[in-house]
Amino acid sequence: MRSLVCAALVFGCVALQGQTAPARPQFEVASVRPAANATSTAFPAGMVEALRARRPGMIPMDGPDRVHLENWTLLDLIAAAYHVRASEVTGPGWLSDDRFDIEARVPAGIAQGELNAMLQSLLEDRFGLKVHRATQAAEGFALVVGRDGPKLKASQPPLPAAAEELTPEEQKAQLEQKMQENMAARKKAMLDKAAAVGPFSTQSFSSITMEDLAAQLARPAGAPVVDATGLTGKYTVTIETWKNPDVPGGTIFDAVEKLGLKLEPRKVSIETVVVDEVSKMPTAN
Repeated sequence: MRSLVCAALVFGCVALQGQTAPARPQFEVASVRPAANATSTAFPAGMVEALRARRPGMIPMDGPDRVHLENWTLLDLIAAAYHVRASEVTGPGWLSDDRFDIEARVPAGIAQGELNAMLQSLLEDRFGLKVHRATQAAEGFALVVGRDGPKLKASQPPLPAAAEELTPEEQKAQLEQKMQENMAARKKAMLDKAAAVGPFSTQSFSSITMEDLAAQLARPAGAPVVDATGLTGKYTVTIETWKNPDVPGGTIFDAVEKLGLKLEPRKVSIETVVVDEVSKMPTAN
């Protein structure tokens, strides 16, 4: 009897040792090279700043099965991979010195959210990247509801089905539609900005959560902003500020108050990514 128990324990230990953690998603094929046109940005004026101020972790795709990143610094790549803003990455100062072009093929049926893990794997494999996460307190703002309540218009777009409920073909079609919508929105924003000749600067969002709005407010507010409104759902929001910041009543703080919200100075907790190891140049393709 004792021998049977021992054998069972040994078999169990061997079985446990044989179990491995699920492999992190990876690109099917990926090429990483120094940027072909690193002397100037690949984006129109202001677009790089817009990308850095975007909701963290957004990795643009060039088609349903292809990622094309042109003129990205290591700093921006790390920020995108780990779902933080560039200002929330701590590492060597040279992370912004060199730029890279990345071409990668995405396996069929992959959800948008898995691109972050794929980019993490790529940076680990090609740049030897090792990081750890840390939380630090910083001076910032909390986006809260004003005294008289919010003055927001709820948007009611059709909600997409959960990615895990979709077939690979449906996920592909949904991703293509989302990409087209994003590109159209970016183009409109650029055209609106170029056409703006009046005293106001206007930024509109047709369907935005308060968490995403807080992220968008960080840049004009000049400090981290966290959502503390307690509001769920998506809203149609227009933020209008004076182009001349010296004109009274036209700051980002005034614009937020017109929405029935408020930017309240507060110590906020910021999750950062600390770079422990990284190489300046990638290994050969």
